[in-house]
Amino acid sequence: MLIKDSETLRRLTGSFYASNDFERIEQDIILETEDLAKIVGDTIIEKAERIADEEAPTETDASFLKHVQLPIALMAVYRHFQSNIVSHDQSTRKIKVDNDNEKLPWEWMLDRDDAAHLSKAQRAIDRLILFLDKSNYSEWTDSPQKKATKRLFVNNTDVFGEYYPIDNSARFYYLAIPLLQEIQVVKLREVLAGDYSDLLSGFQSGGLNEYQIELLDLTRRAQVLGAIALAVRRLNTQVLPEGIVKALKSEGQTVNATRPASVDEIAYFSKRIEIDAYDYMDKIKRKRFENSPEYLEYKMLPTNDPNDKFAST
Repeated sequence: MLIKDSETLRRLTGSFYASNDFERIEQDIILETEDLAKIVGDTIIEKAERIADEEAPTETDASFLKHVQLPIALMAVYRHFQSNIVSHDQSTRKIKVDNDNEKLPWEWMLDRDDAAHLSKAQRAIDRLILFLDKSNYSEWTDSPQKKATKRLFVNNTDVFGEYYPIDNSARFYYLAIPLLQEIQVVKLREVLAGDYSDLLSGFQSGGLNEYQIELLDLTRRAQVLGAIALAVRRLNTQVLPEGIVKALKSEGQTVNATRPASVDEIAYFSKRIEIDAYDYMDKIKRKRFENSPEYLEYKMLPTNDPNDKFAST
């Protein structure tokens, strides 16, 4: 296990008391470790576990371990707090409060606290991926997640952010890789037709001509917008960056409480983004036609030669 005691949790999160019973949060740590492995790969987690078992890791290894531990600790504490609003006794669930010194929080307070913990945990994952991208760890560069990005036109977080703001969220980018792949293989391969293979290989090798550079820009725009339209429909809104789905003011609660977007609101947002994606796909088709021999040889009017006479007096 990457985190072995309450003192480590306290140092990492600042909100978990070292005197708390560590066994009550162990399962949350295991589950969050498995979830993080789905984003960064099993080999990264295995490397961190080996370092955690060392008595005196090097400074570089210790830094690596802390980057991996932080999102796990924050998410585990977040889940732990959510499941401990009430106490679980032998007979039923109860609320135990010292009425002289404690008060129960309002629902909006719990919502805001949950949002703050979740946001901090997601930022920690972004920080971890940024750290891995800057490193030369083979466990990361050879991972299936990293290799998958090399087969995409939108091949990293920065490129994604150039076409739609995602709060520089590397976490969201890697979650969206299957959606980017779907748009590229199912939609863009058909739209690009004969230009698809040459554009992808030229992009990967860094040898694009002027026409392909313009085509790549349109392709990336369509891919990003198409992936967002799918993400809004398929992913939980909690994993989406704030730049994609804005929290809405609740009409049923007070004190600036928020509610998730309704199904109709999500459908409307997704449809609008999808329309923009198809618009760029049409522009790709137009760009390809403008570069075709048929277009270049086509003349709207015949050559005007004054020697040609079509009427006489």
